[in-house]
Amino acid sequence: MRPVVSNPYLRVHRSIAKHQGIVWMRLAPVVGAVAAVPLVSDSLFGFLPTPGQAVPVDQWGLGLATVASRLANLVAAAVILHSYADMVRGPDRAVLDVHPVRARALVAALAVFTLRARLYLPVSAGVLLVPVGIQGSWLAYAGALGLIFSAWLGGIGVGYLVNLGAVWSAYSESWARVLDALRGDNPRMQAALIYAPGVALAFVGISVELGAIGLGAGLGGWTFGFAWLAIPMCLGAVAWAFVGRLADGYYVKASLLLADVDGAWGATENEDTAGDVYLSALGVGRPQLLRTLRLGWRSLRVHATGGWVAGILVALGGWASADTAVFWGAGATVWVASVAALMPAHDPPWLDDALGVDGFSVWRARLVVAMAYSFGVLAPVCCVLSLRHGSFFIAAALMGLATVCALISSTVASKFKDTAAWAYAASALVLWAGFMGVIK
Repeated sequence: MRPVVSNPYLRVHRSIAKHQGIVWMRLAPVVGAVAAVPLVSDSLFGFLPTPGQAVPVDQWGLGLATVASRLANLVAAAVILHSYADMVRGPDRAVLDVHPVRARALVAALAVFTLRARLYLPVSAGVLLVPVGIQGSWLAYAGALGLIFSAWLGGIGVGYLVNLGAVWSAYSESWARVLDALRGDNPRMQAALIYAPGVALAFVGISVELGAIGLGAGLGGWTFGFAWLAIPMCLGAVAWAFVGRLADGYYVKASLLLADVDGAWGATENEDTAGDVYLSALGVGRPQLLRTLRLGWRSLRVHATGGWVAGILVALGGWASADTAVFWGAGATVWVASVAALMPAHDPPWLDDALGVDGFSVWRARLVVAMAYSFGVLAPVCCVLSLRHGSFFIAAALMGLATVCALISSTVASKFKDTAAWAYAASALVLWAGFMGVIK
């Protein structure tokens, strides 16, 4: 007999996921991580003792804590973005919004669904960390994995709280001036949603760094330090305690907020600035490219603005170390290029046929957008590598990596449609690991 699902909304989410065909595709990143282990080990774990050496863990524990904190922050950032997509822009809203819902139960079901659907994130990170147990210490491996899972759980709790809090702040008169100062050319209602993932990541990131300090101290001999690994998870639990009340008041209002945002954008269609999106000059005389640029700016803006933010942060962190600039610059490049693979899920499947556009023009437009968005990472990182460290060859290699990633991203978008992001995640992980192996 099939188990009885206590929360009826879980059945809805399972049906939607099955209809989208993404259930088995979640294994793709894990398979990619397995393939990437031999390629990325030298770059990630250069601090580990070589086989046959008996080096105390306290001599390389801080190196592991640094790597674990980076992986944990990546997992937390991904799950925070996923929590926004699942709760605010998820496909279930089109199914459930026309019915009266029990918001608290629905949000709880969404959280469970997100936990299950994004379990591949910490599992993939755990696969990458396997050399730590083989060459170093399984206790150290367990501690690093504990920090990653703690960040994963913390990202869920804080992500849901901040996303619902963003809806509250959009309707709050006291936050109106703050949002007006931050929103730029965006509607005020959208400003709260744009900055919500960044706020959530800031809170979780601080807790992850505290957990990493505890991991390093624990491996250095201070046993109580291992208790610090639970800080991100505890932060997520505290955040979740407030989610239910916010859900009752603002989950349904999120649909109204999204309608207001779409209406505000629709009103601009009669203005002269309607086509002024990021890099719109590239689309002059190229209707398909302009349509793709508008899609990227309206639905996937985090890749445009996030590329510049990530590039600047990597450049600052890599000012003292070229290895840091290459490692995180390559990772940021791979992430930004995923914009092309994500585009099919944000367009109706019948749109290209209805518009009468050929598949090659769509592929080419997505390729150009992925390359153009990657420039946000490449510009500051390549400047630091070339001018500060004199690594012109590595800077050119990063540009080549961006080109290959854009090609893969746009190609899988044409082949796999809604599941393209999963196919790209697996291939890009192997590509990033192989790139680091060659550069090393």
